[in-house]
Amino acid sequence: MVMAGGMIKKLVTSTILGCGIFLAGGLASLHSATAQTTGSEVPTPEPAILFSADEVDYNQELQTVTTRGNVEISREGRILLADTVSYDRTQDVLTASGNVSITEPTGEVTFASYVELSGDFKEGIVQDIYVLLDENTRIAGAGARRSGGNFTEIAKAVYSPCKVCEDNGSGSIPLWRIRAARVLHDSESKTVEYEDARLEVAGIPVLYTPYFQHPDPTVKRQSGLLAPSFGSTSHVGSYFSQPYYWSIDESKDMTFTPTYTTDEGPVLANEYRQRLDSGEFVVNSVTRDSEDDWQGHIDAKGRFDIDPTWRWGFDAEQASEKTYLSRYGFGSPSVLTSNLFSEGFRGASYTRADAYYFQGLKSDDDRDTTPIVLPHLQFHGQSAPAKYGSITTLDLDGLSLTRDEGTNSHRVSAKAGWELPHVGTMGDVTKLSLSVRSDNYLVSDVSRTNRENYSGYTGRLLPLAAIDWQMPFVSNQGQYQQVITPIAMAAWSPNGGNPDEIPNEDSQSFELDDINLFSHDRFGGLDRAEDGFRASYGLEWGIYGPQGGYTSAMFGQSYRANENDTFAAGSGLDEHLSDYVGRVTVAPNRYLDLTYRYRLSNEDFSARRNQVTASAGSMDTLRINTTYVHFTDDAGSEEFDEREEFYFQAQRQFSEYWSGRAYGRYDIDQSDPLEYGVGFVYEDECFIFDGRIRRTFYRDQDLGESDDFIFRLVFKTLGEFESAAGL
Repeated sequence: MVMAGGMIKKLVTSTILGCGIFLAGGLASLHSATAQTTGSEVPTPEPAILFSADEVDYNQELQTVTTRGNVEISREGRILLADTVSYDRTQDVLTASGNVSITEPTGEVTFASYVELSGDFKEGIVQDIYVLLDENTRIAGAGARRSGGNFTEIAKAVYSPCKVCEDNGSGSIPLWRIRAARVLHDSESKTVEYEDARLEVAGIPVLYTPYFQHPDPTVKRQSGLLAPSFGSTSHVGSYFSQPYYWSIDESKDMTFTPTYTTDEGPVLANEYRQRLDSGEFVVNSVTRDSEDDWQGHIDAKGRFDIDPTWRWGFDAEQASEKTYLSRYGFGSPSVLTSNLFSEGFRGASYTRADAYYFQGLKSDDDRDTTPIVLPHLQFHGQSAPAKYGSITTLDLDGLSLTRDEGTNSHRVSAKAGWELPHVGTMGDVTKLSLSVRSDNYLVSDVSRTNRENYSGYTGRLLPLAAIDWQMPFVSNQGQYQQVITPIAMAAWSPNGGNPDEIPNEDSQSFELDDINLFSHDRFGGLDRAEDGFRASYGLEWGIYGPQGGYTSAMFGQSYRANENDTFAAGSGLDEHLSDYVGRVTVAPNRYLDLTYRYRLSNEDFSARRNQVTASAGSMDTLRINTTYVHFTDDAGSEEFDEREEFYFQAQRQFSEYWSGRAYGRYDIDQSDPLEYGVGFVYEDECFIFDGRIRRTFYRDQDLGESDDFIFRLVFKTLGEFESAAGL
C-alpha cells in the first residue's frame, strides 16, 4: 500500500492506532496478554511515536514499514531525520539512510550516511558518523556503535571544536584536533574518552597518549586533573604545578595545587568554595622552604544571611612572613586585613559591628605595635522628611583599640544632627546643617609634645553649624547645554577641638583636593575634628552634548579663620587661605577621556600635586591609557617624599583574532624605569595563545629585580597549558 505525500504528510500521535503501523498490532496483543495475567493492574503505556513523511509503504506480510521523503520520527525526546527509513516490526530494528541526523534530548546531533537502530533508538550502528556537541564541538569517524542510549563508540575518530576554513589554503585541517583509534562518548556521565590519541596542531602531531579523558562541552564542572604549569623564576627557581579539581557536590568544590620548586621546596595550595545562601571562599597554602622552615598563608571570606535584615561575614588574611605572597605568586598587598562583622539594614538605618586584625607586610611594620580592633560598633539612623523637608540624624560609634606596645584607645561617640534643605525661586539650593557631637575616651600611653605620656579619661563636645549654597545657571546652545554653578560653604565649630590627650588612630592621612573641598569636616575619621570658622568657595562649569560627550572643570579654595596645627604642614590647609584645587575633564566621545586634577600653591600657583589620566583611540587602531602623578616633598604626604611617576599602556586589535599590549612604569624623579612589559594574544573559537614578557626593576625587602617570560595555551573544551620562565 503506497500513499502520496499530500495525503500522508501529517503528524500522527499516540501509538499510531489509526494507521496500524509502528508496533500497533504487536502492542495491542501484548497489552491484552498483560491484562489477562495481571488482573486489574493498569498496563504501562508504550512511549508515543510521532512521525511525518512524504510517502509510507506498509508490508503487512513482512511486517515492515518504509517511509520516504523528508522523514521525521520522534520518540522519547529523540528526533530522527532521513531520506528513507525502514522499520522491521518483528526484529524491532529501524534503518535509515540518506542525510541521516539524530537529535538527542540533551542537544547533541549525530549525522551519518547510514544508521541501523533498535526501535527505541538506544542501540545501533552508524556509518560515516559526524557528531555535533555543544559549543560547535565535533567528533567524526568512519563508523560507530551505539549502546544503552548513552554510549557512542566511534572508530578512527577525530575530535575538534575548531572551524574548518576551506578557502584559507589549509584545506580541511582545523587549527587543532585529536585523532584516536577509538573514542567513547557517554552522554549520561558527559565524558569523552580516547584510546591511542594524538594531539595535532595544524595537522602536525605534537603529543601522544595511550588514554585520555575530558568532560564533553556541556559539562561546566567535573572532578579531574587540570592543566599543569611549569617554568622558572628568580624567587623560587624552576617549578612544576599540577592542580586537581574536586567537584564535591552541586554547592561546593575544592582545587588542590601541589607545586614543586627547586630552590624553596614543595608548595601545596588549596582553594575551597561553597555556595550557601550568599557564599564562602577559602584559599590557603603551605610549604617547607630552603631553610627547612614551614611557611604558608590563608585567604578566606564568607558572607551569610541571617534574615532579611541581618547578615554576618568574615575575611581572614594571614601570611607566615612578609614576602611569602610575592615570592610564590599569590599577590603583593601591603597589608593583610582580617575582619569579623555583622550588619543590619532597616529602612533608613544601618548598624554594623566589626573586629579587625592587621598584618603589615612592609619592612618597618611591627606586630607588637600593630593595633587590634575589638570591637568597632556603628549605627546611623535618619528620620523621614518632616515639615519643610527637614531630617534628623543620629550616629553612634564605639571603638576599642589595643596594642602589645604603644597607645591603647577606647572611644564612645554620639552625634545628633538636623538638616533643612531649601530651593529658592531663582533655582538656588541652600541647606542648613546643625549638629552636636560628643567623643569620650579612655586611653593609655598617649604621646604628647614636650610632656609625659598620658593615661586616663579625655573627651570633647563639638557643636557644628554649617550652610551650603549653590546656584546653577543653564544655557541651551543648540544641541549643547552649558551649566555654570557657583558653590559656597561656611561652617563653624569651637576652637581647640583636638587636645593632645586624644590619640589619632583613624585620621592620620589627609590631603585637600577637589572631592573634600566643600566637606564640613575634612578628616576621614573621628579622632580628629576640624574646628573654628572655615569657608570654601568655587566654581563648576560643564558643557554637555547630545550623544553623552561632555567637558567640565572645577576650581576652588578654602579659608580658615585660625592658623593652627590642626592640619599638617603641606596638607594644603595649614594656612588661612588654602591651596587652590580643581579638575578638568574632557570626554567628547568614546575615543577620548582625559582628566586633570591639581593642587596649586596659594602664593605663586606652582604645582603641589598633579595627576593626569587619559585614554585615547580605539582598539581597531591604537588605544592608549596613561597616568601621570607628581607631588612635591612639601605636599603633605606621610608615605612618600617627592614623587613623579608616569605609566602608559598601549593596546591594539590587529585582526579578528590577534591583539597586542605594551605597558611601562617610569620613575621620572629618579630617572629609572620601574617595570615594563609586552604581550600578544591570539583567540579564536577553539584556541587561546597569551604570551607576555615582563621586567621589574624594584626590590621588595629580600626579593630583588625579576625578569619573566610567561605564556598560556588554552585548548578550549580541553583545558590550558601555562608556563613561566625567567630570562
